[in-house]
Amino acid sequence: MRIDEFYKPGEMTSPFFTLHSEAGSLLRRGTINFAKREGRVSSLPTPNFLAHTVRGSVPHLTSDNLELVPVDSLQISAEHFYEQKEPAGLSYPHGLHSYLNANKYLLFLDTRDPSKHAPSSANTEKYLSVNTHGGVRKITPELWCRMISQYKPDFYAVIADVLSDTEPGNKRVRKSVDRTIRWMDECLERTKDLDIPVFATLVGSQFEQERIRSAQEAAQRKVSGFVVSGLGFGNQALDLIKISLKELPEDKPRITYGFSSPESVLEAVSSGIDLFDSAYVSKMTDKGRALTFEFGNEEDETADKHGSKAPKSINLWDPSFADDFTPLKKGCKCYSCITPHSRGYIHHLLNAHEMLGLVLLMSHNIYQYTNFFESIRQSIDGKTFEESKTRFMENYSHEVESDGAQGHEDEVDANSLGVPMKKKRTLLL
Repeated sequence: MRIDEFYKPGEMTSPFFTLHSEAGSLLRRGTINFAKREGRVSSLPTPNFLAHTVRGSVPHLTSDNLELVPVDSLQISAEHFYEQKEPAGLSYPHGLHSYLNANKYLLFLDTRDPSKHAPSSANTEKYLSVNTHGGVRKITPELWCRMISQYKPDFYAVIADVLSDTEPGNKRVRKSVDRTIRWMDECLERTKDLDIPVFATLVGSQFEQERIRSAQEAAQRKVSGFVVSGLGFGNQALDLIKISLKELPEDKPRITYGFSSPESVLEAVSSGIDLFDSAYVSKMTDKGRALTFEFGNEEDETADKHGSKAPKSINLWDPSFADDFTPLKKGCKCYSCITPHSRGYIHHLLNAHEMLGLVLLMSHNIYQYTNFFESIRQSIDGKTFEESKTRFMENYSHEVESDGAQGHEDEVDANSLGVPMKKKRTLLL
């Protein structure tokens, strides 16, 4: 098969989304079906997550590393490819899968990185502004559709005027909804012949009527699913996305951003969300923490050490792990644990600022996150989700997990290197 044939529309043998749970139930269990293509998964069970990437790669993992993790889908953020005057790979003729060496994965393309919520430059009637390392870039509906046509993702979100302000005024939000509807219609018209599932992005910020209007307008369009973001709204985020969800048809999948911690995932699953970002995994890895929580089977060795409230993760920067030669998590089948690489060794790698430490942590953490969602699906199938959710909330500590790397950015824990003292690290600039 020639590489250009690899991206021709495949044969769709099932509806795009099959909902297995009972009609009318907020708790959903489904399967997203994609056109069959050689060498690539063709279905995605839900609830599930889209693996967070930076410039098309899962942070800290090479393609070989990623193959050792049971991940099916990647979230691709266009802003990571737009640091130059023209988006990277736009002239590459064989699509984003080949460009990223990601032929086996389902790729979801959106404009911005869901792991960050920071003020951005103002959008206008003609373009969306994105902040990149190369400066502010402008994405017009025309350019976005050109990117979709060239990149050929498995599914994508339409360009939208998503506001980064936490409390924008009503007039600005109304303009955001109007602009998003107009851009959506333009994108649907420009990409109607591409045969790529498109997700409508819902906006409306903190205003109930605007959220309802945005959701109702999107539901009337020929789209395959919906993206509803809770980024930037703190404790009221879940209530806001519920307003949007009430207006959506049951037979189309919903993606949300800003709900990637275990607690928020469980609450959002209860509210009817199907797909999540995985920013939590990247953040915990960068903090030097290894995920140890379980869902549906909360008996874990950490509970014995910490009383009734077990931590969801352990801080590998902590000197107490220097002489701990057990795996990151007992019974874990990830590459890091079965090789095995001990807690003490990874503690040493972090203190020595060796990249391998974060590679091993990310491999473990994304494996654990995959198991978390698999357990959620099993509990929905077995009708034990609410019971397991209650037990999870009772058994684990839900305090914000600290950044273990804080204070270690430019020093080495010399004790972990076999030297009985701490020394400042010399930085070569």
